[in-house]
Amino acid sequence: MYSDKTTKELREVLGQYQMLTFESQLILNQELTTRNLAVDRSDLELAIGDKLHQIKNLEYLKDFGFNAEFTEDGVIVTRTTKAIIMDVLAIIIGLAVFFIGVYGIGSLVAMFVNGDDFNVFSLAINFAMASLVFNGFKFFNGIKRLIDYSGFRLSNTNGVITLKKRFDLKLEEIKATPSDLQLEEEEEEMVLRLGEELILNSNAENIVQRMTLEELTKVLQKA
Repeated sequence: MYSDKTTKELREVLGQYQMLTFESQLILNQELTTRNLAVDRSDLELAIGDKLHQIKNLEYLKDFGFNAEFTEDGVIVTRTTKAIIMDVLAIIIGLAVFFIGVYGIGSLVAMFVNGDDFNVFSLAINFAMASLVFNGFKFFNGIKRLIDYSGFRLSNTNGVITLKKRFDLKLEEIKATPSDLQLEEEEEEMVLRLGEELILNSNAENIVQRMTLEELTKVLQKA
C-alpha cells in the first residue's frame, strides 16, 4: 500500500494517521519500520497500542452484539441489551415496511382490475411502495437473531466450555473442552464453532473483527 510512496509522501500520510483505518495504520507503521525513517511516529504507535489494548480486552465484541465479562473462574460472553433492542427495532421497522409494500401491491392490483384512472406519478408511487415488500423481508433477519440468541451464554469456567443457545427454538446447554473450539475462515467470513455448532461469525476482511474473534478464541481456550 505504501511501498511505492516517497519519503515525503509517507511523512504527509503520517501527519494524517487519524484519518486512516486501523489496518492502514498498521501497514504504515510497518513501512516506516522497514525503511528505518527518522520520523516521530509516537502518536501513531500510541493509537495502534490503544486499539490493540481494546481488542485484547474484547471491547469490540460489542460490534457483534455481545459482551465479555472476565471473572475469577474464567470468561462469560452474553448478548448485549443494545443488540436485543436493535433486533426488536429491526423487526418493527421490517413489519412497517412490509405492510407498506403489501398496501402498494394491493393498490396496483386495484388500479388495473377496477380500471381506475391513473397517471404516471401514481403508478410510480405504487410501484415504489410495492417494492418495499422485498426490503421488509431483509429486516426480518432480526427475528431469527432474536430467537437464536435469546438466553445465549458462552463461558469457560475452570476449563469447561459451556454454550447455551437455542436450537430449533429450544434452549439447550452444551458442555465441551477448550480444544473443541475452532475458529475457521469460510469464504469471506471468520466462523467460531464449538464442535459442529456455529457460535459467532464476522467479516474476515475487517481486521478489527478478525482480531477480536481470534482474541476471544484465545481467551476461551486459555481461561
